[in-house]
Amino acid sequence: MASLSSSAYGSTTLRVLAIPEILELVFTFLEETDTSICACVCRTWSEVALDSLWRDVNDLRRLFNVLAPIVAIGGPEDAEAAASHERFSRPLEPGDWARFSRYARRVRNLSVPPSNDTRLRGPDVFDEIARTRTALDILPKLTSLSWTSELGERLRLSLMFMHDNIKHFTVRLVPTESYSFGIYFQEIALRMPKLTHLDMRFTFPVRDIQEDLCTLFEGLPSLQKVVLPKFTLSAKVIESLSRNPKLRVVQFEFMESQGAGDVSDVHNWFPVLQEDAFQSLHDLSISVHLPHMVRFLNAAFCPANLTCLYVHVLYIVPPYQVQEFFEAAAQNCQHLTQLYLDFAGDPSPLLFRTTLPDEDRFSWNTLRPLLKLPKLTEFELHWDSPLAITQNDLEDLAVSLPSLELLVLNPEPVPTPQPPSLTLRALIPFARHCPKMRELSLYIDASSTDLEDASRELHSTLPPVQFHALRTLSFGLSRIAASEPVALFLSELCPLGCTVSAGVSWPQGLAAMEAQTPEDAAVLVGMWARAEEWYPRWAEVDRVLPLLTRARMEERARRRALEREVEDLRVRCRLLEDRESVGVPPDGGCIAL
Repeated sequence: MASLSSSAYGSTTLRVLAIPEILELVFTFLEETDTSICACVCRTWSEVALDSLWRDVNDLRRLFNVLAPIVAIGGPEDAEAAASHERFSRPLEPGDWARFSRYARRVRNLSVPPSNDTRLRGPDVFDEIARTRTALDILPKLTSLSWTSELGERLRLSLMFMHDNIKHFTVRLVPTESYSFGIYFQEIALRMPKLTHLDMRFTFPVRDIQEDLCTLFEGLPSLQKVVLPKFTLSAKVIESLSRNPKLRVVQFEFMESQGAGDVSDVHNWFPVLQEDAFQSLHDLSISVHLPHMVRFLNAAFCPANLTCLYVHVLYIVPPYQVQEFFEAAAQNCQHLTQLYLDFAGDPSPLLFRTTLPDEDRFSWNTLRPLLKLPKLTEFELHWDSPLAITQNDLEDLAVSLPSLELLVLNPEPVPTPQPPSLTLRALIPFARHCPKMRELSLYIDASSTDLEDASRELHSTLPPVQFHALRTLSFGLSRIAASEPVALFLSELCPLGCTVSAGVSWPQGLAAMEAQTPEDAAVLVGMWARAEEWYPRWAEVDRVLPLLTRARMEERARRRALEREVEDLRVRCRLLEDRESVGVPPDGGCIAL
């Protein structure tokens, strides 16, 4: 029986490992050398393993070495010179291309990042490939091409890999005197007309290439997603993109690798849209002056099908203009599920003020239009001043938007000497009314003065109020006096696995903040000194919270077991009382009627 069972197990294992899809999944967890060994096992494994090895290529030298060995001309003492004088060890032959095609047809993603762009600097290898190749498309099944070399003179080499099967293209534009971007854009439209995703990275003003860029967009009718650097979605660029019927996503990135344009290109942002503009657009990220965005949303033919809207604000505006923005979004974008409003201190700095007038702070009236977006699941607000909202306001927000899954309510404002009005009790409405909440960020005063009242509020109903899906709880620049009582309270409210974080996430860090007067600067120094004490306390809360939460869970389990036992005893007692009331003998005998 043992040998039969072992044989059956072996047969099942062999059948499973003969399924290409499962093999492919297994190979994704292996190192490259291990996958290479698997390619030598059998023909079935070889095909799957080679597909895994060559699906993603980020080293041109490794790719072209398949044709023939590449050698450097010159001594090893000068690596840069050697990279500029590399060539094939012999002229390429048709047999080399036949061998190369076995691997070339497996490549789906080709990436040339700066980190791997230190070899093949000279023209010899590429000239030999251009002269001898036996097919126009070197990598015929390539679908994604990423060319982010920091050497502008190498940009033209990317043309060698372009063809009409490529759907995703990422490129870094580095100006050179010998090659114009206008010609390059024409080549992109001619060679890759079916592009659906275009990611362009550069560090110069978009006005330098605006006309050619708009012509490129018009030549790519299948575009679905466009990613550009910060400050490059000018009015003319938006107008050009609006005419693409399939475009679904337009966004910019803050990442340094994405680059940034000139903020003056988006100062006068007044795009004029035509009928049927942005027919398919559902995700828009834009960096503009907020009143201009309000005008855009209220204008005719604005993108009404948006489900995600991210607005990076160039300059601080009064709360009433923010309220106008929320009203415009609620009125004209009823399908919104994700809304983000962000002032991150770029290009204008975050200003610290010792006293902050109430008219400069967001009240509940500022945020109230959000309640007209019943489908809203994610909302983020980052601003320079703390919010002037109350516990009752948060209760209204949670009751009106029960589908919220992510809520970031300005957890990192410029700190003020006055403590925030909200406390840890601010968490309770969302635990009670938002069962899908997975990420919550607030700016509070986590003192222990009202923790006992808050704990009693948690247990005022059965079962006790508790988050069920929460995974991240962030408190930004919130104050905390002691970690122990805060951790104890959160252990009653948070599920196991929830993490607690604090600190700033501004792109420029603390350098983004400036003081208006010398007196403000002195107060700011003291504020940062106290903030340095808050962060390790929040870190301590995060450290002990899992232990306390697990202890709470065990305590609840014991309590439930005890309650079941007590209920069982009650039932038994009632049964005995009922038997006694009808005259049943204690020994369980019967009564004859």
